[in-house]
Amino acid sequence: MEPRLPGALTGTKPALIVPVFGAPGEISGLAERASAAGADIIEWRADLSEDWDSCADILADSELPTIATVRSDREGGRFPGTGHDYAAAAMKIAAMGFDVLDVEIKRSSAFQIFPVAHDHGIPVIASHHNFKETPRDVEIIEILEEMVEAEADLLKVAFQPAHADDTWRQMELSRGLHGRFGVPIISISMGHDAAWSRLAAHACGSAATFGTVGGESAPGQLDAALVRSVLDALDR
Repeated sequence: MEPRLPGALTGTKPALIVPVFGAPGEISGLAERASAAGADIIEWRADLSEDWDSCADILADSELPTIATVRSDREGGRFPGTGHDYAAAAMKIAAMGFDVLDVEIKRSSAFQIFPVAHDHGIPVIASHHNFKETPRDVEIIEILEEMVEAEADLLKVAFQPAHADDTWRQMELSRGLHGRFGVPIISISMGHDAAWSRLAAHACGSAATFGTVGGESAPGQLDAALVRSVLDALDR
């Protein structure tokens, strides 16, 4: 089966992605709240969850498509394993039948995981998160090109700005790169001072933005219902 991204990630409007995580008993309620808040897609954070098999069974009944993510402790998550452990975890999730798999491009095993997911018919988001800085434009482009080389179906980068100029620079670069690689890009400037950029995803050339119905999975995330209302207002 040919891997195909959910339509919300390939349309003309930015998708609203809402992370859910926790024990299986919490996942169902969070998924329902995400749907009620106007989410287009759920991101299941496996690294913040317990009993992966039970969580997968619950999310299989969700009306929304699900991105499955194992975020490592190197990139702001809680998965502590080595490259081999990360690959094993990602490949296990790829076999669970989720709609999309997130893979960190800087993991040594990344290029092994992509074809496995694609063989299961699952599209892959290549991601990179830097909680220390926003790199120079040329470095950001190099990261995106590495993702394209891995045959990612969507490219995601998230950086921590040192000051407001970093956020503006990243958003301007993202807007200029729109359409360049032939696949969608999600570009995020993290932190509360950059939270406004999450509401301006369309203007900044980003295919999606994130909102929350519970705890933040990354700094600067805003309430999902608020993000939905702003996205809808801007689309009028």
